[in-house]
Amino acid sequence: MSDSMLASATFPSLKAARSARERLARAGFARNSIEIDRHADAFEVSINTREENRGRAERILTGSPLGNDFRQVGEQAADFVQANQPLALGLAALAGFALFSLTNRR
Repeated sequence: MSDSMLASATFPSLKAARSARERLARAGFARNSIEIDRHADAFEVSINTREENRGRAERILTGSPLGNDFRQVGEQAADFVQANQPLALGLAALAGFALFSLTNRR
């Protein structure tokens, strides 16, 4: 890759480094471009990627694992709703009816 850029971050444990590698892979980065190197008591995760993807890779590496997981779940939910609009509308109507029934009990 002649136009590749390096994004990297250092983690205190191998488990944290592997978790970062998994987040990158789930985000669509190629596994063979992600490397974990040991430096003394820390582990460095680095990835060679195109310049336009470097910022996204750095956000994944340095961001909160929980925040990244929530963001990914939200994107998947939005994609599902877009792909299945009639089903989503039906479920929303059903949820609204159930909520209305629960609040109007005597």
